[in-house]
Amino acid sequence: MTTAQQISAIQDERDDARQDLHDALTLVNAKVGRAEDGLRPERIIENHSAGAAMVAAAIGFLVGSTTNNQGAGPIMIAALFGFALSRRTTED
Repeated sequence: MTTAQQISAIQDERDDARQDLHDALTLVNAKVGRAEDGLRPERIIENHSAGAAMVAAAIGFLVGSTTNNQGAGPIMIAALFGFALSRRTTED
């Protein structure tokens, strides 16, 4: 094998490796995009409305127990629970 043939073979291998890397990065970017979509707060609330309501209740309890205003906790619970329900019904 001559030097020109070796250089050509190495360049072909490099081009193939570059194309494989490009394909792999395209797949990874697509997967990251799907995972990112699933981790958005709106999606989490839509997909797990009962869990979101429980988190809202916990936040409302914590806010209500640490503030002097007795209405803050129930208002927080109602607001977050209402938001979770409205997001869920809007999607349906």
